[in-house]
Amino acid sequence: MGGKSLVEWLKDCPKDKFPGQGATDYYLRYSAIAEYLNNNVHPHVNALAMVHDGGYLTDHGPDHIKTVIRRATGLVASDAFTLTPYEVYLFLVAAHLHDVGNCFGRKGHELKTEVIEERLGTLLGDDKVEQAAIRAIASAHGGSADVEGKDKDTIRRLPETEALLGEEIHPRMLAALLRFSDELADDRSRAARFALLSSQLPTTSEVYHKYAYALQSVLVRVPGDAVALHFEMTKEDACRTFGKGEAKVYLLDEIFERTLKMHQERMYCMRFLRPGVSIDKIGVTIKLYGPGYSGDPDVIQYRIEESGYPESSGQTIHLICPELQNDSRYGGEINGKSVHEHLSGGSPS
Repeated sequence: MGGKSLVEWLKDCPKDKFPGQGATDYYLRYSAIAEYLNNNVHPHVNALAMVHDGGYLTDHGPDHIKTVIRRATGLVASDAFTLTPYEVYLFLVAAHLHDVGNCFGRKGHELKTEVIEERLGTLLGDDKVEQAAIRAIASAHGGSADVEGKDKDTIRRLPETEALLGEEIHPRMLAALLRFSDELADDRSRAARFALLSSQLPTTSEVYHKYAYALQSVLVRVPGDAVALHFEMTKEDACRTFGKGEAKVYLLDEIFERTLKMHQERMYCMRFLRPGVSIDKIGVTIKLYGPGYSGDPDVIQYRIEESGYPESSGQTIHLICPELQNDSRYGGEINGKSVHEHLSGGSPS
């Protein structure tokens, strides 16, 4: 990308590199979509979510979208990562749409984009196949792939490659880029600082804003295959608990839980981003300061990366590979007995 943001890169791409060989200016289309959402939707996501669910979300406004795009720009900085101009357009629009469903309630928000798409109208263009692809990329950033809500492997349900308007795109890769960029976008800029410092936040939402406020820096180090997180808090905050739903938790324990979740998201998304992106570890530095952030801080540091021999967690090959569960040739599950019966035409001896 030559040091440019994804938005700047999209702007500089020749129009004939997109579907239609220049008939549509995709940068102008993206700009119109972004302007509409930044003015009419993103600033109201938090308030509308609160109407439906109570609580008080960390920022989901225009600045959050900018941070997601900035994190993605950092991730694709390697020369080994290749995005086509059309894929950049699809990603950027999906980034703008991924959280708008919160306007209708937090639960299942990743699937609630259609109403906003209707409001966008002709700004999205008139190709329903293209709109469906954008929606699929955006919706895979969370939720589940089954109605029971147990299968979180949402990216796997997308095709690895797909033909779209004469272009080959990589939906899994784009969805993973969005999902991991969103995971890395929860920093200090998302905290409701005034409400937090003046103790006006609902108790149920306290620790989410405290976590974001404490996370003062997120650095994506592509040459080093790492993400570096830098937290700062006072020792007073380290010694008290904050509301999280109906519970009370220590901020340090929340940091441990959230960075472990980031590690899980990293492992998951790297399946679909390698070899272009290969983030192997997350480095965490936590500084505990005296009153007014004075004096030399106590420092806690740790690094999260895969280690030890991988465990199957009690899974069988049939759970890991669902294609082995139901095959009509073998009367259902494929195993030694069923294959023997099929090949021998009878019961095994």
